[in-house]
Amino acid sequence: MRVLLWHGWLLDGSGSNVYTARVAEVLAARGHDVALLCQEPHPERYPWIDAVGTVDADGVGELSSISSRSRDGRCVLLRPAIGRLLPVFVIDEYEGFEVRRFVDLTDEQLERYLALNVAALRAAASWHRSDVVIAGHAVPGGPVAGRALGPRAYILKIHGSDVEYAMRPQRRYRELAREGFVDAIALAGSSHDVLRRCKEFVPGIEPISHVVSPGVDAADFRPRERREALLDAAARIDGDVSTARGRPGSLDGEVVTAVAERDAEALDELAHRYDQTVPDPGAPGTLRRLAGSDGPLVGYFGKLIPQKGVDLLLAALTRSTAAVDALVIGFGLERERLAALWQAIRSGDRDALCWLLEVSRTALDVDDVGTVPPRSEVAFVGRLDHRYAPDALAALDVLVVPSIMDEAFGMVAAEGAAAGALPLVARHSGLAEVAGALESHAGAPRLFSFDPGPGAARRIAEGIDRILAIPREERRAIGESLSAFVRTEWSWRTTADRLVALAGDPGGTATS
Repeated sequence: MRVLLWHGWLLDGSGSNVYTARVAEVLAARGHDVALLCQEPHPERYPWIDAVGTVDADGVGELSSISSRSRDGRCVLLRPAIGRLLPVFVIDEYEGFEVRRFVDLTDEQLERYLALNVAALRAAASWHRSDVVIAGHAVPGGPVAGRALGPRAYILKIHGSDVEYAMRPQRRYRELAREGFVDAIALAGSSHDVLRRCKEFVPGIEPISHVVSPGVDAADFRPRERREALLDAAARIDGDVSTARGRPGSLDGEVVTAVAERDAEALDELAHRYDQTVPDPGAPGTLRRLAGSDGPLVGYFGKLIPQKGVDLLLAALTRSTAAVDALVIGFGLERERLAALWQAIRSGDRDALCWLLEVSRTALDVDDVGTVPPRSEVAFVGRLDHRYAPDALAALDVLVVPSIMDEAFGMVAAEGAAAGALPLVARHSGLAEVAGALESHAGAPRLFSFDPGPGAARRIAEGIDRILAIPREERRAIGESLSAFVRTEWSWRTTADRLVALAGDPGGTATS
């Protein structure tokens, strides 16, 4: 079957990016002919991509082969020619692009972006002779696919960022979403919750709505002994020459200076002085140090942006009764503010702490932070992509997912559970569905979740203590059981099959 996937961004670094990449990989591995439209600048990093080219209104340009693997299926990556402006839901750095939030676009900029993608998708589908087209995000994927292909010619999948960062704040995106929904064969959402939120803005979509959960790379995310997992990850990162572009340890001193001078602009500028998309040069040493520790290790994995609530985890470390270390894995322009926050917490500098909370977008209150310097240490290691992240997660006793924004699913929690790390998840939106499934399987109500809202930092600390109070061998057995459950319940093969099945059976094949 010929399957075309339209996705507006990259293939790693966010849930929708990973979702798109894994579905494309599975479909190609299963013998389908896949055309993948996205803006990924480094397709050579993905061995399942066979060739790459560009596409615009004039058609598909000459393809460059980047893989010679022999298999029945194939995947060709096509980059739509859209110019330098790349609209995003949350500001991050994107190589080669000028980024601007969707809500900040003028109507002219938005229409030009949509028109360029419409022309590219129409040309790609004609060239590919696609049997199935799957577009990502209610906006921009819905209107792009609808305008390019017409009614009942595509499946639309919802990821959540489209709902919270475009549809909710602005009416024009609700109208665009309605346009895309009307023409779709089916609407696939990662959870019941995200589909419910879509329905709030566009009533009447129930007949075409289906839950199609994301999956987990079961071969990569699996339980391992901490020491060997971290040493293996460190050795592989040692061979990654890109780490030379990562965050140098010397910036720690500049963070201290910026805070001492109460210079928020200087603090934020530091995040632009290195490549956010690679591991820190010091990451291998940090992982080796943690490999030698027998104490409890908790962690965070994801974007370093205010909406993800990483500051709540830092505050929780001061309230936990256990002396735990924390490993923060991720990237984002909030990195330096989080580093500054931890420095203020660790040093007991309440004036600096109050200033940081005042100038930052945070749900944290100064009273959430303990007054005694914590016994814990926090290690930031930068972005660890899926070459390294599975081993880092396998080393954790607890993976905290403290997001304060509504999430479509909670892929990070599922990946952590697959790696044997016991999750501690904010009990809201799609995260609550993931937590509920894991708690039901373990027969342990509320073990893996906490109530969001004011006082969440204390409840995270209580959750960490609750999990760590379980004897180590029992925790390990629970982790093994959760891993087996995730492998069975949430697989990318099932995700890909359900999406494709919607093209022929939109009435109910994918509903779960």
